[in-house]
Amino acid sequence: MEQPLAGTRIVEVGGALAAAAATKAFSDFGADVIAVEPLAGGQVRRLPPFPGDRPDINAGAFHLSTNTGKQSIPLDLESPSGREVLGRLLQGADLAVTELSPDATRRILLLAEAAGVSIITITPHGLTGPYADRRETDTSIFAWSTRMHTHSQPGRAPLRYAPHLATMQVGSTAAAAGFASIWATQHGQPRREIEIAGIEAISGNVDSFFLQWSFMGAEAPRTAGRSKAAYPAGNYRCKDGWVMFAAAGDRFFGRLCEALGQPDLPKDPRFATPLAKAEHFDDFMAHLGPWLETRTRHEVVTELQAFGVMVSPTLTAAEVLTDVQATARGTFVTFDQPGVGAITIPGPPFRLRGGDDDAWQARPAPRLGEHTVALLDGAGYSRDEQIALFRAGVTG
Repeated sequence: MEQPLAGTRIVEVGGALAAAAATKAFSDFGADVIAVEPLAGGQVRRLPPFPGDRPDINAGAFHLSTNTGKQSIPLDLESPSGREVLGRLLQGADLAVTELSPDATRRILLLAEAAGVSIITITPHGLTGPYADRRETDTSIFAWSTRMHTHSQPGRAPLRYAPHLATMQVGSTAAAAGFASIWATQHGQPRREIEIAGIEAISGNVDSFFLQWSFMGAEAPRTAGRSKAAYPAGNYRCKDGWVMFAAAGDRFFGRLCEALGQPDLPKDPRFATPLAKAEHFDDFMAHLGPWLETRTRHEVVTELQAFGVMVSPTLTAAEVLTDVQATARGTFVTFDQPGVGAITIPGPPFRLRGGDDDAWQARPAPRLGEHTVALLDGAGYSRDEQIALFRAGVTG
């Protein structure tokens, strides 16, 4: 059975991370994704880590994981000839996805309009407004979007997420918009120009406190780390690592006390009201701390979940690969990457039932320029023309 997106053609322009993450959602489900990259390779190829810490544009972790199954063609889009090649590649495509500077994006918009293809543009602030031409990093987008303020501890500097997490979330927004756009055009709607401002995408995400602020007029509490006011919430050390609690509510607190063999503890005046409870965190830890210290993460989770307490192990990247649930479901997949060897990446973000189990497939990421000749052949360029484009520095 064919993959569900077989026959769909996506042109990704720019070689940057959010666009690469967005179009991976299409290539892994069978779409023909053409990655139009800068001549020297895009940003995503230069992001570490690299095997043995040796920089290699064909072996970086982000390239290998986000460019799976794509075709690579380097083009100089500053040249008229490069834009002509791109215009041909856009002919007959179902969608274009760009992540470029606003000026470059506007030029690509004209090519997409001429080709009659819908296009998604990804920039930090969008293409209009006083900040349209600003450049941002993953960290600064996180700061602009209010998310960094929320992820902080009282009296301390705001915190960031892991590197590139905000950018990957922007890519997920672009992918969702892309699927909606293709569905719309397949049902007779006109082509669309879909503008994604990274800061807007993050600001409207689930972690934003804007909705609460708009109703209550109050800023988000800065509650990162382990809360001493509403507890247990956050990470707590046990015998062999850490466990994450989300059991601050009265119902869950009562269940935890039962599991500790202290069913009357919630009635203790020190813990009977939210205000009193906030003032006696150390008293509660005198009960919970020794209990945790004698148990492994597995034992903590098994015992407490039997009482309906919300708790989970805090796993490292190495540990999650051997987690029994991940192993049973094939949450991570391994494939052979030419020139690199076996690599392991996250598996399908969702499962399709009622069809072929091979609906999602992770294929090797392309070497820079690996498909230039084949794509130019398909675009109608003769070999003499291809040589001329290469000699002129238009293709790589």
